[in-house]
Amino acid sequence: MKVSVVSRPGVNYPSADDYFSPHERYPEYAHDHVARSENPVYEMVRQTFAQAGLDEEHYGQGNWNPLGEFIDAGNSVFVLCNFVCHRRVGESNEDFQSKCTHASVIRAILDYVLIAVGGGGKVTFGNAALQGCQWERVLQETGSSALLQFYSRAGAPVQARDLRLFVVESDLMGRSVRKEVRDSSHAAEVDLESDSLLRAHYDGGPEPHYRVLDYDPRRTERCHSRESHRYLVHKAVLESDVVLSVPKLKTHQKVGVTLGLKGFVGTVGHKDCLAHHRLGGARTGGDEYPGGNIIRHLASRLHDWVYSRDSSGASNTWRVLDRSLRRAIGRMGGIPSGGWSGNDTAWRMSLDLGRIVHNADAEGLMRESPQRRHLCFIDGIRGGEGEGPLSPKAVDSGVVVFSDDVALADRVACRLMGLDPSSIPLVHQAFRLDKWPITRAGLSPHPVAMNGERITEAEILPVLSRPFLMPRGWRQPAKPSR
Repeated sequence: MKVSVVSRPGVNYPSADDYFSPHERYPEYAHDHVARSENPVYEMVRQTFAQAGLDEEHYGQGNWNPLGEFIDAGNSVFVLCNFVCHRRVGESNEDFQSKCTHASVIRAILDYVLIAVGGGGKVTFGNAALQGCQWERVLQETGSSALLQFYSRAGAPVQARDLRLFVVESDLMGRSVRKEVRDSSHAAEVDLESDSLLRAHYDGGPEPHYRVLDYDPRRTERCHSRESHRYLVHKAVLESDVVLSVPKLKTHQKVGVTLGLKGFVGTVGHKDCLAHHRLGGARTGGDEYPGGNIIRHLASRLHDWVYSRDSSGASNTWRVLDRSLRRAIGRMGGIPSGGWSGNDTAWRMSLDLGRIVHNADAEGLMRESPQRRHLCFIDGIRGGEGEGPLSPKAVDSGVVVFSDDVALADRVACRLMGLDPSSIPLVHQAFRLDKWPITRAGLSPHPVAMNGERITEAEILPVLSRPFLMPRGWRQPAKPSR
């Protein structure tokens, strides 16, 4: 297992004017176009691969193929980005860049993926963003439209793919303005049955009622029961030979951090199958918010009722009321839906999906052995802290991380964020899976190549010289996981 980290404080993303090409014609570079101004991001991506010792024999030569160790000629590769949502009203460009994968990182990675797959391969990038995300806008605002234009002119087999099979765009008031239901045959249903990590919630205590914000709760509950836990994963991912995750380095209200492991939710076509939290407060057996609160209870019941109705006509009035109430609760310091350290649901759902991405075949059947290879490259050029994943504040973290083990990449990234990985159940529990494990690493510290030196995880210092500011609901000791 390899982990390679390159840190350059103060580095910025290049503009799209030069299609994010390198400013230097490297020996292995396969295109004619070279940037007129410096592109440090491309150089950092290249350095992580070299520093990891990938295809060391041919480094510095025209036939250097660093990803050839993991990607075979002719393979289908899905590059799983973090395109959570388009830039929102009042959001600075820096804050937007802290929540969405930047195309300059994607471009450098794709160039090396294309070397590995050769002329007969297939390369796709994208994910399933929020149901209200305007896909063309997020491609434009991340710089991915320029990237696609470049590859189209070069005749390279690269395409972007929106994995959502249900889209509802809303206005600022919460009213539904456009609804699109796409072909469900593009999703494979994967049932983990009693092997789901959610099964632990049925061992004593009240029956759990799983919820995901802004979806019909009846559909969510039909996906999860004591003996059945079904996820609808897009076939574009399950039909690939290699998945290469390119998440952001940012915090997350529900699971603490948004890195490679949480990014698995981007493979799901119908998001109403996702269990983000359990209905109700901790006092009544839920994990939607701490303790118990009658106002929160009523607000949750209103939300259920609104999203059990049709999404058009008079129901828009109720949607506006629902959103206004939730915003008011937030302004008063209330914890958003499941957005706290006591959420014992979202990390289990995320690891369920990680096991699916590793072990489900193209038809959605779970197999004993991994069905595809998985790599991870974390974009931390500009990181996000605070109320991620939707409203993080930008920090100039200036770091990128590569690993051939997604859980190990996340554990190292936690250290770079100044966080203790053992306090983040999503990361800590990834190393404790017995059936369908998603990592080959153990709990002991692993060697890391960083800025030309070989160190251990324990020697990693925070890139900001301080910890990332956690979401409001995590500014307290994390609750132990069952």
